[in-house]
Formats: sequence, C-alpha cells, structure tokens
Amino acid sequence: YRELAAILAQNLPQMDETYAIGKTIGQRPEKGAAVAAAAYLQANFPDYTGFSPRNVRRMRDFYRTCENDEPLLRLAMKIGWTLNVVIMEAELTEMSENGIWSRRYAVDGQKRSY
Repeated sequence: YRELAAILAQNLPQMDETYAIGKTIGQRPEKGAAVAAAAYLQANFPDYTGFSPRNVRRMRDFYRTCENDEPLLRLAMKIGWTLNVVIMEAELTEMSENGIWSRRYAVDGQKRSY
C-alpha cells in the first residue's frame, strides 16, 4: 500500500486525492483491499481523518462509478466529497444520466447564496 503514501505526499486537492485512492484500491484484486488500505492509512497517517473502512470503500466505489464516464467525473470533481457520498448513498448514480443530473444540481446549488 505504499502507493497510498505516495498519493498523500502529493498534497492533491481533496477530490483528486479521493479519486486516486479509490483507483489504487479499486485496482487491487484481493478481497478486503479497502479494509486493509484503511488500516494502513490509519496506522501510517494518524493525523489524517476520513480513512475508516467504510469511507475507503466509498472512495473505491466513487472511482468505479466515474472511471469510464468523463462527463460524470468532471461534475463529481466540482462538488465536495460529502455531496458525492450523499448522491452515491442515495443510489442516484445507478444510471449515468441520474448521476450527472444530481451532480449538476449540486454544482448549480453551490453557486447560489441563500
């Protein structure tokens, strides 16, 4: 899991880092890769937050959802991690069109101030 340390050393923007971590984990063939990655990250980066097994699995799922859908990825990268998680948890990304609509709505909503 040294690839994960290299990703964190780059000080990437949050969504780029999240996508890179998800890609690294998503490409590992062994079962339990997300749990093992979470344990590695928690042990080696104790000052960082957000690396629970559940959240690392979400990072993997985020990568898998967006890896072959460039329009969806572009929109997803414009909104924060929390909104992407809400959209994924609500299963609005099952169909790419719904995922794009949800993210476009979130991007437009962030531009308005109420």
